[in-house]
Amino acid sequence: MEPTPPNQEDCCNSGCNPCILDVYEDQLKKYKKNQLSAPLNINYISLTTYASFKLIKVIQHTQNTFFYTFQALKVDGVRLIYKPGQHFLLKGSHDNKYFTKAYTPIPLREDDPLSFTILVKLYETGRMSTYLKNIKLNSETLWRGPYGHYDLEFNYRFMLFIAQGTGIAPLYAVICRMLENESCETFLKLFLCCRLGDLVLRNQLYSMTSFWNFTYEIFLPCAEFVRSNYNETINLFPLQLASLRAYFDKFQVSDVRVLVCGSDAFTNDTIKNLIKCGVQSAQIFQF
Repeated sequence: MEPTPPNQEDCCNSGCNPCILDVYEDQLKKYKKNQLSAPLNINYISLTTYASFKLIKVIQHTQNTFFYTFQALKVDGVRLIYKPGQHFLLKGSHDNKYFTKAYTPIPLREDDPLSFTILVKLYETGRMSTYLKNIKLNSETLWRGPYGHYDLEFNYRFMLFIAQGTGIAPLYAVICRMLENESCETFLKLFLCCRLGDLVLRNQLYSMTSFWNFTYEIFLPCAEFVRSNYNETINLFPLQLASLRAYFDKFQVSDVRVLVCGSDAFTNDTIKNLIKCGVQSAQIFQF
C-alpha cells in the first residue's frame, strides 16, 4: 500500500534521526520500486464496468470487413488480460438508445500490450454497423469483458476448427496461441466457410502453413473463380457431410477435438453432421 504522507507540521525541525519526512521519502521510494518490479495483475477491462478505449486505426480488409484497433486510455499500472478466444462487449449508441455486441480480439503483431484489434463485418443496416461506420479516429469507446471460458488444450492428437466468415476470430486466436507453443504436437486443421467477397485472414492463414502442424481448407458456396496459392485447397462448394466424413475417415474419431463458430443455423447444421460422423457432443466446443 502506498505510504500516507505526513503533515509538514509533524516535523519538529530539531534534527531528529530518523526524521518523519525522511522516513516517508524512504518508504515512498521502496513502494515505487516494488510497483515497478511487481507483476501487473490489474486488468484494465472489467466484466462489470465499462472501460474506455480510443479508436486508433481502421483498415479495410475485404469488401465488407475491416480491422478496428482500440487502445486503452490509461496505461499506468494495468494490463489488458484475456485468453485466446474470449470476447469483449462493445457498447454502442444510436438515436439515444444503447446496445452491445460481442467481438473477439485477434492477434496482430503490431498491436501493443494495451491495444486490441477486432475483425468487423459492416452491413448496410444494423445499429452496431451504423455506430462503427460513424465513429472517428481517437473517439472514445466503451468495452467490458472478457467473456468466454475456453481453455487451450494440447492433449488431443488432432483439432478441427470450423468457422463461418468472421466467426473465424476466436478460432484464429486459439490457433495462433497454440502455434506459438513450441511444445504443441497437435495437428491443427481449419475449415473456413465464406463467400468470395468475405474471404477473411487468407494471407495470415497462408503464412501460418509454414508450421508443420497447421493446414486449412476454404469452402465457397458456389463455383466462383478464385486464384489459389501454392498448396492452398479451395473447394468450390459449401462444407457438407461428405467433406467432414472424408476428414474423420483418416483418424480415430475419439482423438479429435472440434471447435465451431458461426451463425446459429451454421453451427447447428455443422454439429448435426459432426454427430453423424461419430463425434461425441463432449468433443465439440461451440463459441
